[in-house]
Amino acid sequence: MHARAMGILDAAAAIGFASTPAIAADLGVPGANAPAVAPIRAVYDWTGFFVGAHVGYGWSSEAIALTPFGPYPAGTIPDAIAANANGLVGGVQYGTNWQLQRVVLGTESDFSFTGIRESGLAATHAAIRGEQKLPFFGTTRVRAGYAVDDNALVYATGGLANGRAETDFSAAGPGVATFGSKHRSLWGWGAGGGIEYGIGPWSAKIEYLHFDLGTETFYAFDARTSGAFTRVSTRFAGDMVRAGVDYRFAWTPWQILFGK
Repeated sequence: MHARAMGILDAAAAIGFASTPAIAADLGVPGANAPAVAPIRAVYDWTGFFVGAHVGYGWSSEAIALTPFGPYPAGTIPDAIAANANGLVGGVQYGTNWQLQRVVLGTESDFSFTGIRESGLAATHAAIRGEQKLPFFGTTRVRAGYAVDDNALVYATGGLANGRAETDFSAAGPGVATFGSKHRSLWGWGAGGGIEYGIGPWSAKIEYLHFDLGTETFYAFDARTSGAFTRVSTRFAGDMVRAGVDYRFAWTPWQILFGK
């Protein structure tokens, strides 16, 4: 009889234990029958120092503007020559990103070799030739972006730009012998935007940039006609589209200097 009573008590205890979660849920006890918590997905981190390379294409609608002075026959010097310079662009870049939730701020500098150039010929009663080219180009800019997805960043950028501006001009013919050139570095600005996609430490981006380095001007004096000269002026401004690849390190120069 005693053994039978103990068996009945054990069965009742087992039933009570099995029904406890259901009773707790009915009573509104917190955590009862709570769904399983999904693991937290790691958020992509854009913070770090990066280096990379880029290729692209640049173009300009500007021409070499010519203004003759002195006793030139009418029509000897045209108003402009060698418009619409264009060419390939390629180089390297480096910079640093800092991420604040989905906002990504940073700096970037780049240096490019470019084939942006144009030469032109005009025939009056003299042979006119002009050439403009931008063999080197670089920028130092700030960037401000937003991570629309953990791995995708859209950004705007702007800052200083500089380049090696070269302009050459000549006019040769009966009674005309005008030659001149000017090669120097110009400073201006650049601004644009892009989109970048990251996978691990690597990222790929495509970027549009408008640049304006200002105007290069010089005076080409005529060796044959006394008092005759030509004002030669070229504005070095245009646009670029560049695609690049970066490798990002999990540190910044500030962390190295001042400790992480």
